[in-house]
Amino acid sequence: MAKIVSINPTGQWQDLHKMEVTFDDGKSGTAFSKTPSPWYNVGDEVEYSLNAKGSVKISKGGGGYTATPKASYGGSTNKDEQIAKSVVFKGAIDLACAGIIKVTDITSFVDKYTPVLTGATQQGATHAQHFPQEMPF
Repeated sequence: MAKIVSINPTGQWQDLHKMEVTFDDGKSGTAFSKTPSPWYNVGDEVEYSLNAKGSVKISKGGGGYTATPKASYGGSTNKDEQIAKSVVFKGAIDLACAGIIKVTDITSFVDKYTPVLTGATQQGATHAQHFPQEMPF
């Protein structure tokens, strides 16, 4: 974490606004922003990385927003599992709209069929044990 001590506009590159950003650790570099006023300000505590070309990528840190997956989204931070869960959820919605399953059964449907897409260990040794009833899709 470092504190921003100065931000000086240095022009534009294509549609991006360039600015020279200096940190309290003595390092500085060129940052790019879609707007003339970036989301960060002088005095902000941020995390940053500086590449070999002198470009700075600034991340919000400390008390700011952090881009971490929400635990409320199925409690998983695995992106592939989240995508699989979304696909199964969409299928469950379609089945509920078609009257094949009840709206109240969507959650249990997602919990039951997400492992099929993610390749999780099967719950039964045989197909009949794993799928005690015929799948609705």
